[in-house]
Amino acid sequence: MPRWPWVVGFAVWLSGCAGTPERGRTDRYGLDSATASCRQTPALCARVAGEETLLPASRSVQVAASVGTAGSAVLRVLTEVERDLIEQALVECAEAARSEVILALLDGVPPTEEKCREEAARDKKNQPVSWARKLGTEMHKRARECAQRRLSELRPGGFSLEPSYRYDTLTERWEFIDEKTVRSLLEQGRGGELKGSIAPDVVIHTGDPNRVFEVYDFKFPCVNTDEPTQWRDYPSGSPHEGRNQQDLYMGALRPTQLPAVIQPRIGVIR
Repeated sequence: MPRWPWVVGFAVWLSGCAGTPERGRTDRYGLDSATASCRQTPALCARVAGEETLLPASRSVQVAASVGTAGSAVLRVLTEVERDLIEQALVECAEAARSEVILALLDGVPPTEEKCREEAARDKKNQPVSWARKLGTEMHKRARECAQRRLSELRPGGFSLEPSYRYDTLTERWEFIDEKTVRSLLEQGRGGELKGSIAPDVVIHTGDPNRVFEVYDFKFPCVNTDEPTQWRDYPSGSPHEGRNQQDLYMGALRPTQLPAVIQPRIGVIR
């Protein structure tokens, strides 16, 4: 079974711009050449092909872990068929999020490179927010909401959205941090204790977030949307300097396969 669907008919395809909300960064949103929107060019509708992991105090932490009625102990395996269905759902969520946001915020007209760089708003610190960042943040939000709905049907009890993990120097292992603990640290002004923590967009697990099968991140490049997004290298000064995001996820969470990018138009990228 293919790892991503071909979107047909009413499933709208729009070329757009925006990166995954980079938890506080404004420079991670790539830019792409604009293409006609599906609304303007229906032929495009049949075509398909979304990190910094330190949690900032400025963003309320949203961790959505499904709760199965039978308990977490029952989800011990992930079959290839289940994996394919999950990945198909995540790609469809990314496609829908992109289309909906461009229709809602840009009236269906894909932005140019210049538009992506323009200021769209100001944040709470009165710093400029580019259109790339604004669109990316909204796309990511909608993709996450869609993923919550779809995965609750496909794998109740066996997934988490934006779960936080932190390296424990005592056990010398990466361990899941529950939402209550994260919020408490942020509210107490102890966000520094989360430095170096990671929060993948989607984690598929046994029902125990510490026992991971798959890791996915949505990426929504603003330009060059036909090109696979590369995993980001951690910059100088980062606790993870010298590594890239995929390598860190793999080493920290030890999923059964390499962590994957979910990107509209392309699909699943490993």
